[in-house]
Amino acid sequence: MLSLRILFVLAFVCCNPGLFFFPLNGQSQRSFQFPDILAVGSHVTIAAVGDVMLGSWVSPILEIKGAFYPFTQTRKHLRSTDIAIANLEAPFTLVGEPFEKKFNFKVPPKFARGLPDGGIKVVTLANNHIMDYGETGLISTMAALDNIGVKHSGAGMNFIEAHKPAVVAIDGRSVAFFGYSMTFPTEFYAKEDSSGTAYPEPEILTSMLAAWRDSVDFIVTSFHWSAEKRETPKDYQIFFAHLAIDSGSDLVLGHHPHVLQGLEIYKNKLIAYSLGNFAFGSYSQYARDSIILKVHLSQDGLLFGQCVPINVDNSEVEFQPQPVSGERAAAIISKLQKLSLPLNGEKNILSDSGLILGDWANFYDDWLLSTTTMSYLNVALPDSSIGRP
Repeated sequence: MLSLRILFVLAFVCCNPGLFFFPLNGQSQRSFQFPDILAVGSHVTIAAVGDVMLGSWVSPILEIKGAFYPFTQTRKHLRSTDIAIANLEAPFTLVGEPFEKKFNFKVPPKFARGLPDGGIKVVTLANNHIMDYGETGLISTMAALDNIGVKHSGAGMNFIEAHKPAVVAIDGRSVAFFGYSMTFPTEFYAKEDSSGTAYPEPEILTSMLAAWRDSVDFIVTSFHWSAEKRETPKDYQIFFAHLAIDSGSDLVLGHHPHVLQGLEIYKNKLIAYSLGNFAFGSYSQYARDSIILKVHLSQDGLLFGQCVPINVDNSEVEFQPQPVSGERAAAIISKLQKLSLPLNGEKNILSDSGLILGDWANFYDDWLLSTTTMSYLNVALPDSSIGRP
């Protein structure tokens, strides 16, 4: 019955793509205009996940089960969008001297091929582990990624290279991905004549984004920031997220805390302050729940987003993130709603189904609007066969 209702709504919308009527709480009918999203080059879909670290406890499992293993359960979600991005939090290297710090990670380069097979087309290298094995490890990482066709940004052989975005072309549209690290050790930051990660001095961030604004269709900016296990963004996170959007970014992504932080809509641009863990080689009791964030961007900003709840508790999933449903999914969305409320003036921007709508829609809770929007734009519905495979 549910499927028939959705199909009926879809048939009506497809025949009347500009206008859709629905009853609201039994009152008089309201209408809304769908944005012009079907025009060629007018939108792009992006999937974003948090920290990927395939070393430590993961590597022995990959030796047995193969490089594709961590992405088997999430591949369909990451492949269903134009571009998927992750934070790569360990160098692909077998050589190099470890930096003197508490934790140093490295991953055999042969396991890099799991990334594109899993749907990941871009990674940010701007974090506190990519230089764990020095310049040698960074060179090896970039070579491994180049060999498998995965774009990367946020680190390089010098200051200029580290601050360059990765640019991805997709069906006539172009997206620039910037990556910045705001975590210790500061020795990892690239200098004029030394390799490392990109640090976003406000003037540099502003000038770089502004310089690329007219050269690409969309800009995505990611930050490695905050504190581990912290569920609320610090003041400086909000400052830099807003600055990035004011300077031309269409989407801001964050990571490092290993747990989820709230979502914010600022000037019709979405900010995910922390996406938590994805495939990460630890058994942390704190990193249990996360999301895959799917975002549809138009030329006017956020069209809509979808949060896909996933289980990243490695005592249960053994380094293979898995989508969840039912009570587990509802609990993840509920917590994310609570974390997001204070960031949006106590306005709930996230529906119970995980849908986030842009400013073109001024309501978020109507079931028919949510299901129609997701179906109309070919997004998988919870517990439904309608959507992309």
